[in-house]
Amino acid sequence: MIGWLQDLWDQLTAISVGLLILGLAFQTAQTCFVALAWRNILRAAYPDGGVRYRRILSYYAGGNGLNAILPASAGTIAMLGLFRADIPGSTVPGLIGATVVQSLFFAAISIVLYLCLFLGVAGSFDVKFEWFSDHPVAGIIIVVGGLALVVLVVRIIWKRFRGVWEQAKEGGGILTTPRKYMVQVVGVEFLSYLARMGVNATFMHAYGVPVSVTNVFLIVAASSISSTIAILPGAVGAQTGLATVVLRGEAPASVISAYTVGQSLITTAWNVLFGFTLLASVIGWTETKKLVHVRKRKGMSTAEAIAMAAPKPPDGTPSG
Repeated sequence: MIGWLQDLWDQLTAISVGLLILGLAFQTAQTCFVALAWRNILRAAYPDGGVRYRRILSYYAGGNGLNAILPASAGTIAMLGLFRADIPGSTVPGLIGATVVQSLFFAAISIVLYLCLFLGVAGSFDVKFEWFSDHPVAGIIIVVGGLALVVLVVRIIWKRFRGVWEQAKEGGGILTTPRKYMVQVVGVEFLSYLARMGVNATFMHAYGVPVSVTNVFLIVAASSISSTIAILPGAVGAQTGLATVVLRGEAPASVISAYTVGQSLITTAWNVLFGFTLLASVIGWTETKKLVHVRKRKGMSTAEAIAMAAPKPPDGTPSG
C-alpha cells in the first residue's frame, strides 16, 4: 500500500497542476454523463420508482471506485444491487436489461474502433483468413455448423427464460421511444465519450506523447481492448503493452509507458476517492466499507450476488 501511494505521488508530481486538474475534470465529466444516461434509462423503465440523479450518480461512481480495486466486475454488481434496493418495483432481470441498453452505444463504438485497428494493418485480412481461402468447403461447413449451433442454443434459452425475458424488457423501456433514446442515452453517452477522449488527450500532452485525433482514438481503442481482456483491476500491464504497439513510432516506449502508468494510477485513485465519497454521502461510510468486501462467490448466481450487494438506503426512502 505504501509503495502504491509513493508511485501515485510520483505521478502526481510529474505533471503540472493545471493539466492534472483538467484531466480530472474530464474524468469527472465522463462519470457524470454516464450516470445521467443511467438515470434516463432507469426513469423510463420505472417511471413510478422515484429515480433521482444524485443517487444514481453516487451508485454509479461508487461502482466505478469498486471496479478500480476489485476484480470480476464486483463494482458493477454492487451498483445494480444498490439500484435494486433504491428503486421500488425494479427487478434483477430488468436491471440487467437496462445494463444492456446502457452498453449498446459503447459496444458499437468499440466494434468500430476494433475494425479500424484491424483494417489499419496492411494485409491483415489475408493473414487472418488465409486458411479459409485454402479450405473453402471446410470453411463453409464450419460457418454453417456454427450458425446452426447458435440458433439451437438461442431456442433452448428462449424456452427456458421466456418469463425472465419479459421482466428484462422493462429495463429497456426507453428503446420504445427511439427519439428519447437517441437524445437521452446516445447523445449523453457521446458527450461522455468526448470527455474520455479529453482525459486521454490531456494526460498524453502532460507526459509528452504527441496528441492528435488519430493517436487519441488509438489509445481509446487500446484501453477498451485491454479492459476487455484484463484479469487484474486497472489493467495497467495490458494497457501499457497495447499502447506501446499502437503508438509505435510516435514516441519512445519509455514515454508511452510512463504515460499509461501515470494516467492509470491517477484516474484510478480519483475514481476511488470521488466514487466512495459520493457513495458514502448516500448510504454512509459503514455500508460503503462493507461493499469493498463483497465478492461474487463461486456458485452464486448474479441475482444472489446483487441481493448481497444491496444495502438499504439509510433513510428508508426509495430515492430522495
